[in-house]
Amino acid sequence: MKTLFFLARHGETLWNKQQKLQGQLDSPLTEAGLLQAQQLAQQLATPAIDRIISSPLPRAEMTANIINQTLSLPLQQHPALIERHFGDWQGLLISEVSTHSDYNNIFLQVTANAPPNGETGEACALRFKSALIEIAEAYPQQTILVMTHGDILRCFLAQVNQASANDELPLYANCSVATTAFDHLKQSFAISGTLQA
Repeated sequence: MKTLFFLARHGETLWNKQQKLQGQLDSPLTEAGLLQAQQLAQQLATPAIDRIISSPLPRAEMTANIINQTLSLPLQQHPALIERHFGDWQGLLISEVSTHSDYNNIFLQVTANAPPNGETGEACALRFKSALIEIAEAYPQQTILVMTHGDILRCFLAQVNQASANDELPLYANCSVATTAFDHLKQSFAISGTLQA
C-alpha cells in the first residue's frame, strides 16, 4: 500500500527575486509567481490528485489557492510543512550570509548546523518526514499535492536520495515538483521523479 505525494514549492516571491532569505517570514508572490502557480495548475490537471495540503505561510497558501481554482479539491493546512527557520538570517540577502564559515554546511548540505537561533537541516528534514507520514496514514492510497518551501524540500529530498550537497536555488525552482511515494508496509519513501513548471 502506497501514498503518492507531489511535493511542490510555492511561486516566486518578492524576496526570492531579491535573493533574500525568507524562512518563516514572508513576502508576496510576484507577477511571475502568480503565473507559475497558474501554469502548475494546468500541469496538475491531468494526474488524479485527491487533495491539497499546504504550509500555512501566505506564499504557499496563495499558491495552493490559485492551483485549487483549477483543481477544486479538498484543501487544508498542516503547520509542520512550514519553511525551515533561518533564525537571525531571516530577511537578510544571501550575499550577506554566504561568506559565513558555516554557510555550506547549513544551506548546501543537511547537517546539525543551523543559522544563529535557527533550525538545523536535520531537524527540518525530520519535521517534514514526520508530517508526510502523518498525512499518509490519514489518507492512505491517495495522491496528495503538498505545497511547501524550497529549503525544507531540499533537506528532506537530500536525505531520501542520500545526496551530500544540494543547493536549493537551482534544484528546487519556484513551482517545481518532486514526486515521492510512501510505502506503508516498509515505512519508507522513494523518490519517483521531478516536474518542472
